Amino acid sequence: MMLHKLHLIVGLLFATLVFSQEKTITGKAVDEGGIVMPGVNVLIKGTGRGTQTDFDGNYSILASEGERLIFSYIGMQSIEKIVGTENEINVTLVESAENLDEVVVIGYGTQSKRNVTGSVTSVEVEQMESQPNTNVAQAMRGRVAGVQFNDNGRPGQSGNLLIRGQSSLTASNDPLIILDGAFFYGELSDINPADVASMEVLKDASATAIYGARAANGVILITSKGGTSEKPLIRFNTYAGFSEYANTVSLYDAEGYLQRRRDYNIQNARPGETPILDVENILDSQTELLQYREGKTVDPWKYVKQGALQSSYNLSVSGRTEKTSYFISGGYVDEKGLIHGDKASRLSLRMNIENKITPWLTVGVNSMYSQRNLSGINADIEGVYWLSPYSRVEDENGEILPYPTNDQLLLNPLFNATQRRNEEIYNNLMASAFLKIDFPFLEGLSYRFNYNPNIQWGHDYTFIPIYQQNGINNLGAANKTNENRFNWQMEHIVKFEKRIDDHNFDLTLLYGANSLYMESTTAEGRNFFTDVNGWDNLEIADVQRNYSSGEDRTGVSAMARLNYQFKSRYLFTFTMRRDGSSVFGINNKYGNFPSAALGWIVSEEPFMDAVREKINLLKLRLSYGKIGNQAVSPYSSLDKSMFDQYVFGDGSDTHTGSFPVSENMPNPNLKWETSVSFNAALDFGLFNNRINGTLEYYNTKTTDLLTGRSIPTTNGFSNVLSNVGEISNKGFEATLNTTNIDKNDFGWTSSVVFSTNKNEIVHLYGSDTDGDGTEDDDLNNGWFIGHPISVNFDYVFDGIYQEGDDLPDGYRPGWVRVKDINGDGQITPEDRTIVGQRQPKYRIGFGNDFRYKGISLSFFLNAAAGWEAPMPLLDPSPYSGANYAGRSVNMIDAGYWTPENRSASRPSLNWTNPLGMSFYQSRDFVRLQDVTLAYNFSDDLVKKLGLNALKVYVSGRNLYTWTDWIGPDPESGYSTIRDLYPSARTIVGGLDISF
Repeated sequence: MMLHKLHLIVGLLFATLVFSQEKTITGKAVDEGGIVMPGVNVLIKGTGRGTQTDFDGNYSILASEGERLIFSYIGMQSIEKIVGTENEINVTLVESAENLDEVVVIGYGTQSKRNVTGSVTSVEVEQMESQPNTNVAQAMRGRVAGVQFNDNGRPGQSGNLLIRGQSSLTASNDPLIILDGAFFYGELSDINPADVASMEVLKDASATAIYGARAANGVILITSKGGTSEKPLIRFNTYAGFSEYANTVSLYDAEGYLQRRRDYNIQNARPGETPILDVENILDSQTELLQYREGKTVDPWKYVKQGALQSSYNLSVSGRTEKTSYFISGGYVDEKGLIHGDKASRLSLRMNIENKITPWLTVGVNSMYSQRNLSGINADIEGVYWLSPYSRVEDENGEILPYPTNDQLLLNPLFNATQRRNEEIYNNLMASAFLKIDFPFLEGLSYRFNYNPNIQWGHDYTFIPIYQQNGINNLGAANKTNENRFNWQMEHIVKFEKRIDDHNFDLTLLYGANSLYMESTTAEGRNFFTDVNGWDNLEIADVQRNYSSGEDRTGVSAMARLNYQFKSRYLFTFTMRRDGSSVFGINNKYGNFPSAALGWIVSEEPFMDAVREKINLLKLRLSYGKIGNQAVSPYSSLDKSMFDQYVFGDGSDTHTGSFPVSENMPNPNLKWETSVSFNAALDFGLFNNRINGTLEYYNTKTTDLLTGRSIPTTNGFSNVLSNVGEISNKGFEATLNTTNIDKNDFGWTSSVVFSTNKNEIVHLYGSDTDGDGTEDDDLNNGWFIGHPISVNFDYVFDGIYQEGDDLPDGYRPGWVRVKDINGDGQITPEDRTIVGQRQPKYRIGFGNDFRYKGISLSFFLNAAAGWEAPMPLLDPSPYSGANYAGRSVNMIDAGYWTPENRSASRPSLNWTNPLGMSFYQSRDFVRLQDVTLAYNFSDDLVKKLGLNALKVYVSGRNLYTWTDWIGPDPESGYSTIRDLYPSARTIVGGLDISF
């Protein structure tokens, strides 16, 4: 008994001694420039205890003398401090150029960047906070090696993303988007950039194989924000600005327009005929002539331009306690395009909550709602290009005239935009709920359950009222389309992490299921006796039509991934995923997608000790794996039917019946497109990581392409969707970051991103119809073996025929000379050949960031080279033939051949383009894409104002482009004239304030 009491007394004395040594340690974390750093993790080494710095960079933690505090933050080198006799420990965190301590999202978990073996690139999302980004993908434009982002310049559009080239002929080439661990089926413009905490791009098979059948086009992981500071943080970020034309296609002014009409008459005159040259007669439209006499002209681009103002407002509240983390935000962006009627707005709400109910049980939900409003009808772009400078666009009362030259030739570009009504609204409600159990009986073992429901609904309504004007008798028309989508995803994830001496294991097991249902209904009505109720009275229309469609797809998945490190420098990753999908044939519902990767941190080897001060990091990575593409129609393998109509009966007693007709030939063997990828990379950091980067090579082969294979028509079909063909993508990527100057008050960093991709069709259908021993190309689709998917196939421009040249029959001086490719002395379809590719061979990005005390300045240049495209405006033939005959139609001011100006590159106005060839131009460009100037107010002033932080900024986008492309933007559309939307130069001023 006495011994038991003695043990109790000694234990109490020891406990008292221990707790008497524990004390409160306070301090502040700042960066190299002295700017406070909120959200820095402060952990007591070897324990689970820790905290984070608040928005002022301050922290407070209980610790004992001799314990070690570890300070860590994404993108910064971790610092370890020993607790001594002092009660205050301040730290200055230094940026880690290589970010070895950075934790990156890799899918179904996170991993230290040091241990990553696959191709994973983190996007700098911080720069989005001071730029006019309405779409998260804009943060990747030119800044991530191997990633291409294009949009058409219109507000509210999501644009197109392409990672490491096109890998499919008919299936989607879009990457998989993962938001907070869930498949994201909405538009990228649904996501508020202000809510994004991190964004990673997975590019090789090792990194993407965990998503199996969906990952052939790469994966983009987006993680939303959570609470960081113990003190509730209120943040408000807003900007407002305007857009102007950055570049428009040059059209003829009044004098140039008249001269073009004169030259057309000269070139089109018959031998011995005197051409009409006086203005009174060359203007065959009385409206144009009246405008000329009154000295009135119109500038097409000024006529359709509207005040392109834009504004953004984002308010968030966030924080964390010992058990709960929360982030609540609301945002609204309003953006008007350059062209009349073009506008978009987005309302976004987010609530992320995580609660640690017990030491071993955590639950949470990340929820999002967004509403995109694209209502309105913009001016007709094609009408802008053809608008005569002598057009009369309005009458005496200011009413818009439908035909500006009063000859029923072309419609006023603003007429439909002002006559019609449109309401187009899309909603997206999404949640990512989870439950996580950290089993207390076995350290490192955890289970997580994810459930991700998503509901989307939207409508597109259009109404044309009844009107009679200038010969137009419109009886009214209306269209209502309603769309609904519901999908869910469920996952069970088991993780086990264990370290045994020099061996570190990280095992992830997953089983999941998912479902997607879509439906759409459209109702149309034409010819109304009243338009009072607009689109809400379709039943009173004389002509009514209804359409409906639905789509249902399901899938199941199982995945295992093992990350293994030996001595912290030999890295191995093994992944296996098995997917089942309802979209493929009954004989191929399941597919297996394995991958393996290894890494070697050479710089950690003992033989590198002598050069470690100069070579801080040298890491080799190799990976190989298989991934799939299931982005096809869910009923492609089945015998789909459609209904055709027939009429029966005699005389006036006739009736209409319908009968089913097979739409396509079924194929029970239809399966995924499969991509096998090899990746080799070198990561390096030199001279205390002042120079660092990555060099990467990849080789991806995609087989079993989903294409229509021709079959004998005796089957009742001309083709059947099958798995045939092969595509290759090979490329090299380089990323270089440098710290040029690093002083207390001044710093300068630079970054260079380079990528090149060689895309090639290796095989198509395997047919050889002409028996020449060479596999056939597909001329109808423009696919050619040994060439990229997107190429220009056409006749080759070989100059302009001049007076005195030997002219082909029917040709005139000023007409286009075509190159005789096969040398047979005549121009035939066999003289067509590849005229460049439509995707760039090379992409380069170059950025610089400067800081001086509280001032920061950054600029970014984006460039692309090695691509060409047809420019439809350069062909004068459609606008000088029988339909237009040189009449009241404007056109591009790009010059043309005349006897006095014998151009060697532009044809005469009477050239009829008998071969139907196109004119091609280089789309190479260098663009000053982003410039941002910001000022962070000093801590002293901020505290006097009762704030946590205050920043003001000015940012410009698309400020100048150097290019030979005469279209509005070398990165935007070009296929039709309506694609040639003018590019915008945007300037905004903003305020970022927090309490």
